[in-house]
Amino acid sequence: MMGFPEILAQSCVTSDLGAKDEQIRSVEYVAALSGASSIGSDLMRAKDYDVNALRRAILILARHARQSMRLSMEPSKWLATAAILEVMHWQCRSCKGASEQRLDGVRQVCPACGGVGVHRWTDSERARAAGVPRDNWHAWARKYEQVLKWARARDSETVGDAGRKLGD
Repeated sequence: MMGFPEILAQSCVTSDLGAKDEQIRSVEYVAALSGASSIGSDLMRAKDYDVNALRRAILILARHARQSMRLSMEPSKWLATAAILEVMHWQCRSCKGASEQRLDGVRQVCPACGGVGVHRWTDSERARAAGVPRDNWHAWARKYEQVLKWARARDSETVGDAGRKLGD
């Protein structure tokens, strides 16, 4: 069964807006999403491969970074791009977020993530995503953490707010 974030993302691209007995219609999910912040809405749509929404989310996040940390636009875009990639691609690469794997027919805790289902991004991965040389990442790491924290908060509140509007 799909979780609320997946249903919400699927509802944004469906052409079936008809009523269904005793079910929340796709149009209601879309209406709940419409009340999200602009970056929250764009992050949700970007996860469903909407390139224009991804670009808008990067620019909104970069503007926030530029204003709150007094950075120029280019480094702000680097950090915003990397943070959004990390928010969008949070699942463990091995188990795809399931927390376990079948090895020789036996269900086992995923050895890559230790059963949490989350990929822990390394500084090397973050530097590569931001386009910053790995040996220079230490100069950007603290700023990146601030941008990532803000991006995660916007992403989390979007699903939570929409869920509350629909009574989930």
